Amino acid sequence: MLLTRLLAATAALASLVKAQNTSDVALILERRRIDMADFTTPAVMANVSMWLETQSAEGIWSDVDYSIGCDARRANWPIQLHWIRVIALASAWSGLNPNAPAEYNGNEALLSAALKGMDWWFERDYSNPGCTAEGGKAPCPCGTPGAWNQNWFGNVILIPQLVTTACLLVMPANLTDLQKEKCFTIPNRSWELRDLDNPTFGVLTGANMVNVMQNSISMGLFTNNETIIEEAFSRAMGSYLFADAPAQDGIHRDGSFLQHDGILYNGNYGKDALNAFIQLEGEAIGTSFAANDTVREAIAAFIRGNEWMIFRDKTTDRLLWDINTIGRFLTFHSSDLQTSADINFNATKLGRAVEDFSGPLYLGNTVHRLQTNFSQPLTGNRAFFASDYMVHRRRNFMLANKMLSSRSWNAEYTNSANPYGFFLGQGTLFSYVTGNEYKDIQAGWDWHLIPGTTSILNAAPLRSDRVGFMGKLSYVGVVSDGEFGASVMDYLDPADGSLAFRKVWFFLERSVLVTTTKVVKEGPAAIDKPVVTVLDQRTAVGGAEAEVDRETVVIPDTLNISGTTLMYGGNGYLSHGVPFNLTLSAGPRTGNWSAISTSTAGVQTVDIFSAYTTIPSSTYSYEFFPGTTRGTLRRESRRPSTTPLDLDGVLGAVGEDRLALIFWPDSPLTACVSHTQFDSGDFSVTVDKPVALLFRLGRRRRGVRPLTVTVANPSQTLSGVTVTLKSSTKRLLCADERCTEGDGVVLNLRLLTGGFGGSSVSVNVNF
Repeated sequence: MLLTRLLAATAALASLVKAQNTSDVALILERRRIDMADFTTPAVMANVSMWLETQSAEGIWSDVDYSIGCDARRANWPIQLHWIRVIALASAWSGLNPNAPAEYNGNEALLSAALKGMDWWFERDYSNPGCTAEGGKAPCPCGTPGAWNQNWFGNVILIPQLVTTACLLVMPANLTDLQKEKCFTIPNRSWELRDLDNPTFGVLTGANMVNVMQNSISMGLFTNNETIIEEAFSRAMGSYLFADAPAQDGIHRDGSFLQHDGILYNGNYGKDALNAFIQLEGEAIGTSFAANDTVREAIAAFIRGNEWMIFRDKTTDRLLWDINTIGRFLTFHSSDLQTSADINFNATKLGRAVEDFSGPLYLGNTVHRLQTNFSQPLTGNRAFFASDYMVHRRRNFMLANKMLSSRSWNAEYTNSANPYGFFLGQGTLFSYVTGNEYKDIQAGWDWHLIPGTTSILNAAPLRSDRVGFMGKLSYVGVVSDGEFGASVMDYLDPADGSLAFRKVWFFLERSVLVTTTKVVKEGPAAIDKPVVTVLDQRTAVGGAEAEVDRETVVIPDTLNISGTTLMYGGNGYLSHGVPFNLTLSAGPRTGNWSAISTSTAGVQTVDIFSAYTTIPSSTYSYEFFPGTTRGTLRRESRRPSTTPLDLDGVLGAVGEDRLALIFWPDSPLTACVSHTQFDSGDFSVTVDKPVALLFRLGRRRRGVRPLTVTVANPSQTLSGVTVTLKSSTKRLLCADERCTEGDGVVLNLRLLTGGFGGSSVSVNVNF
């Protein structure tokens, strides 16, 4: 009897769960159809009547490029415009799009046109399964019938996404057997790849996995297959768990999103993953399919990280991604409407998707800043230790620094995009004051002069087979206390080893101090060419005039000049020690966007300014003041607020109650600083292992000044470090259990490993 009751109870519970799932599926279907209808923007909806009139009898449009197979463009397949119009017709008919005129709702002509466009494609759908991922190769040679693309993305993600969108919108109509069949079989091809290691793209990971699951949910909703819906939701949400291995695709603990084996891609593949989550969670919120707490933790870190990488173009009031985060897509003009043109996600929809994130996962402030275009600026310093990346923000500027290590890739050449991008991600420093500094200039700029980089001038051959490399050295990383930070890069040219140097960026209140040391050239190509650091390459402003040592100079086209200070476009540069040996260039530059990507922008001419300086093989420092004034630069040149340090190989910066020290693998493990801006006597720091340290003095309270010590291990190999501090004039007192007093204080600090490897740890000492 008891067993019977237990079985009955179990069956009842299973029935209840199934009923709940069925109810949830119905709600998700309702929400998704509304989402799909919203795919058609007001600007697109305005063309619906025209497209209805101009559609041919067979369901196509004369102004769309219908190239397929090996004749089709690999990236941004133009034929997708056919589906965008079909979806617009279906959205208008559905009655679900608030931007559609009321008379469109249920209009049979619109439905007929949408179905006619769908039938055109369905009748030309390919039947050879080899075309899904190996178009143009032996399994699917050129000339194979059907609508397919050589780029697997078009067949696996793009077209299934468009097809399922259209199918869900026309779902209530009386569909033919062919329409029902293709609404399932086209996305099902991708679904069947979910566990396979494909010879073309490997195993689906990161944003690609999420997008396939997103389309598979639509397929499951169309066919009312709860099993597929449940599995696809589970796999999609599972793709939002933290990726803790170096260079692993996906979200990392610091909020960076990596794709293609270690390229920082928050602004493109990460943006795609974010959009998928906004849709998934927006539809699943309040149901059994909603994200669990583990997924929410990763998503919260991801969204907060994204916020740091986004800036406002003050000339258009548009939000944009830092160039470092969009990879090869910087080679597209803004008119191509790629990720170089917009952040391409809806902050309002994001807010709805995360509205029930609470406590430490609360994202209301982040969402508000994004919704209001940073009307309340985000300020501080953020270290992205998983991607060798640092962002420094103040009210009037943003700096973004991307480095290369043995845990990361610099860039890639894919689908004809980014053939000259070798120097991307190799110590770049992009600065945003107005926000339009680098907009639409890439076709005309000099790819040897990527802002912030150090290289042998014009020595590296720039070509498509020499773009992407993993770094050679591991001592590369970031340290941050949340307000200030330092980036550290031990560099060896990843292509041929022709150049080696060490470089540090110290991010301060109004500036960044950049120091290079131990510069070594190798190989015959490097003998007669100087090593240079690029101060900037940006849109020219104010004509061809700059100020060097407070004197106005006119740049005829290229000007070689020396000086201690440079002022251009509201940005100031100060050379510490020896003067700059500058090469300045300003004027019109012409380039073809089609030469660097599949952009349709063509040949354009833009005014570009560039500045670089030769650097010595010994230690050299310069300071960059973004968005500054002539008066500030003049005062800094007379009496610098910050002093660069080279203490027998330990590099540092000191000033304004701050100190930073970088202990390299072969440098001394003790450094003694004598500087009145930090300590009236000698301040000694000893470490037992190479690390990067920041020291910040707080305000004096009750006779004691708190000293915040922040430590990170750039190599990400240490689990702990011992730091000994001594002062010749001050008594140091412990304020933390990780500290012991004696001759000075000894800090025994545990460093985080795994997914947190390279992150910063702080401790307070009373000074």
